[in-house]
Amino acid sequence: MKNVGFCGGYSILELGPVADMQVFFYSIGIAASRLPAGEDSRLLTDRLYRRYLRLDELGQATRLLQKIQKIMQHIPTKGVDWGDFKWDKSHTNLEKSKENLAELLEIYFDSVYEIIDDAQNFEKTFKKYTPVMTAVTDLPRVITDTKRPLAEYDALEGDPIWLR
Repeated sequence: MKNVGFCGGYSILELGPVADMQVFFYSIGIAASRLPAGEDSRLLTDRLYRRYLRLDELGQATRLLQKIQKIMQHIPTKGVDWGDFKWDKSHTNLEKSKENLAELLEIYFDSVYEIIDDAQNFEKTFKKYTPVMTAVTDLPRVITDTKRPLAEYDALEGDPIWLR
């Protein structure tokens, strides 16, 4: 079973099995549907999910994540219909007893905030941006995936590389 997490700057944060990351993005989709009309969530549901975040997107991504996390505080974990989502609850690091989605996924939010901060600091220090992305964190796969040309990520359709 492969593990996934977030990469960027000088950090790789492994969070757990693929199914748990899918729960994170599934939950973002649920919360994004409750954003005010006209608020675009593709920065998370496409860029962070399937591609990578560009340097000039990091501030906006952070603000959007904060809004999504706040919305998730009002979505009870037990109130989510997991039937449509094939979550392998036997292989998870998530504590299913958490009261709401924000608590269930707190480590995911904390990790992506940390990666965004690391990427910004890395760019300030070394004048080189290492993109924030969702990735398989197992060696050697993480090295291979983070070395791929960004154009390959930009051209992606369908499943992200971390799901392949």
